[in-house]
Amino acid sequence: MALVFVAGNAADVFAPDLAAAINAALRERFPSLPVVDGEAYQSDPVEASGWSQLQARAMRLISAPHLGGLDAYQSVYLPMRFERVEHVAIASVADPLEVGSLDMLLDELRLFASHASLPTDDVELMQLAAKYLEDDDLFSSDLDVQTYVQLFLTAKQASAHGVQLWLHPAA
Repeated sequence: MALVFVAGNAADVFAPDLAAAINAALRERFPSLPVVDGEAYQSDPVEASGWSQLQARAMRLISAPHLGGLDAYQSVYLPMRFERVEHVAIASVADPLEVGSLDMLLDELRLFASHASLPTDDVELMQLAAKYLEDDDLFSSDLDVQTYVQLFLTAKQASAHGVQLWLHPAA
C-alpha cells in the first residue's frame, strides 16, 4: 500500500459529504482554523511502511509527539500551533480524526534532520527525492528517508499556503 501527503483541504482528500463533516468537526474544535481555497499539492507516493519507519527512527533520536503521534490513516496536521495531538470525533465515522500541529511537525522535522544528518533545504530535498526515483536499486531502500523527504516538502507547501496537511492512502 502506498501513502501520499496532501497539502490542501478535506475536499481534496475525501468525498464531499465526508469532507463537509470533517470540516464542521474541525471548525468546532479549532474555531480559528483558517479557510483557504486553492489548488492542492500532492507528494509523490511513498510506501506506507516508510511512515512507521520514519516515526520509529525519529523517536529514537528526538522527542517528536506530533510526528510520532499520528497514524497514516485519517490524520491531518493543521496550520496552527498546539502542544498535543488531538482526537476529533467525526459524525458517521467509526474512528476519530487524529490531528497534529503543522507548526510543531515542522519544528520536529527540522530537529530530526539535524540529528539524522538529513537536508532541510528545498533544493537538497528535491535532489534527494530525485535520487530515489531515478535509481531502481534504491527504490525499495531507506523508506524512512523517502517518507521524510515527501513529508517535509509537503509540510512546507502546506505551511506556505496556510492549508492542512493530510496523510492519505494513494489512489
